[in-house]
Parts: sequence; structure tokens; C-alpha cells
Amino acid sequence: MKKFLLTGVALAALACGPALAADLPARRGAPVKAPAMMMAGYNWSGFYVGAHAGGGWSEKCFSFAGVSDGCHDGDGWLGGGQIGFNMQSGQFVFGVEFSGSLADISGSHRALLVPADSYGSEANAIMMLTGRVGMTFDRMLLYVAGGGAWVRDEFRYTDAAPLATSVTKQNRSGWTIGGGIEYGLSPNWSIAAQYNYIDLGQKDVRFAGTTGVFPFTDSVEQNIHLATVRLNYRFGGGAVMARY
Repeated sequence: MKKFLLTGVALAALACGPALAADLPARRGAPVKAPAMMMAGYNWSGFYVGAHAGGGWSEKCFSFAGVSDGCHDGDGWLGGGQIGFNMQSGQFVFGVEFSGSLADISGSHRALLVPADSYGSEANAIMMLTGRVGMTFDRMLLYVAGGGAWVRDEFRYTDAAPLATSVTKQNRSGWTIGGGIEYGLSPNWSIAAQYNYIDLGQKDVRFAGTTGVFPFTDSVEQNIHLATVRLNYRFGGGAVMARY
């Protein structure tokens, strides 16, 4: 009886062996979960330099001894360059930028107090030092910016009879706020559209006088609007690996 049982067990083992062996490759070939894919994300961090060009619009209001002597709007072009630094943290970008522009934003109007005479003005140069904060959507960056602004102005008063003009040049300072949208064209190049409002407050302007007019001082209130297209080259920028 014992021999019969041992013989049965041996036969069963021999019968199951090939089935188990046949099953092993299938287990070895079972699908294995792939690791999470590494995707490329755009990196906005780093120093950058660039150039810009665009248009400007201004408003200047003159008053003499507290009495309005009229206002005029000005318009024209500007162009220059910028340098800055960005630091990205997750989806947010923090940065600082200095920009300088040559400009020709000019206008004129007839004086209200002496209608035969006229005022003229021109903004020749604009500088801004701003901080900015933005939110990224991969290659797209939406941002707001604000800081200090400086403008080189030229003011003119023209006396109609006899015809003579008094010219005063002045540096003015104020504040600016604005924002823009920037898009990464390649790992290091990006293009942006930006708007800035500049408020230069109210400041006295001294005119030396002309043949028919004694020297006098006006109070001039001024603000400027700028719209520019900007091209930047960023050092060390571009794609980085981020897990999604």
C-alpha cells in the first residue's frame, strides 16, 4: 500500500512539472508598470538682456499763478534696451528690470491766458527701474510690474509778437505701473508686449522769457503711457526636466 501511494505521488509530480514550467515564462512576461514620464518644462530663471520699440502718449497741463493755461496731448515713438533678472519658483516668477529709451513724444497747444502764444513739449529719454511678479503657463508668462521712472523733458514757450521762443530742459522723476505678456520662442529667446503708465506728478518749470515776455514760472503736471514690443535673450534659460 505504501509503495502504491509513493508511486502515485511521483506520477502526479511528473505530470504537474511540465505545466508549472510552462507557466513560468508567462509570469516572467507579465506587464511591468512604467516609471512616471519626465516632461520638459520652460525655465524663466536667469539674467537677460534685450531691446524694445513702441509708441508713447502723454498729457501735460500748465498753470500760471494757480490759473490754468491749458493742456496738450503728445504722441510719438520710443526705442531702447533692457536688462534684468528672473527667479522662478513653481508657477511664479519674480524679477527686477532696468530699461532705458530714447524717445520723441511731443505735442503743443495755444495758451489760454495769451491765446496768441503757445506751449510745446517733448519727452526725449525715459528710464525705468521696476520689480515684477508673474505666473507662468509653460512658455507663456503673464506679469505685472511697478517701480520708479525718470524722464528728460524739453518745454517751449513761444511768444507770437515778436516771434521768439524760450526753451527749458528738465529731468523729472515719478512712478510707473504696468504689465505684459511674454512668450518663450526657444530655450533662450522670448518676445513680450508690455504697457506702462508713468505718473510724473506736478513740478515747476522756469521759462527764461523772450523779447516780449518777462521770465515766469509755470506749474506743469505730466503723465505718459507707453506700449512696447520687447525681445529678450536669457542666459541659462530654457527647458528643464520636471515630473508630471
